[in-house]
Amino acid sequence: MLKSRGISVDSMRVRAFPFGDDVEKFLASHRVIFVVEQNRDAQFRSLLTLETAVDKRKLRSLLHYNGLPISSSFIVEGVLAELAPARATASAEAARG
Repeated sequence: MLKSRGISVDSMRVRAFPFGDDVEKFLASHRVIFVVEQNRDAQFRSLLTLETAVDKRKLRSLLHYNGLPISSSFIVEGVLAELAPARATASAEAARG
């Protein structure tokens, strides 16, 4: 769904703690990281900030906690909402030339 809107994404499902080297490499290789969680308190994001060397400004939380399964539309809408300000700034800068 995001690819059809011109947004390229990678994903990683972390299945264990403490984190392995593969998590550190993934975090280091991306400019923005969306942390999708099914809880209100951003517990996984907190673990990432405490236990890895990731630049905390790169992390964006998408929190889903209404008791229902997470839908793809929730993730797509969350990503688009987070990226909208950056895309608007880039468009304005390009227009100024």
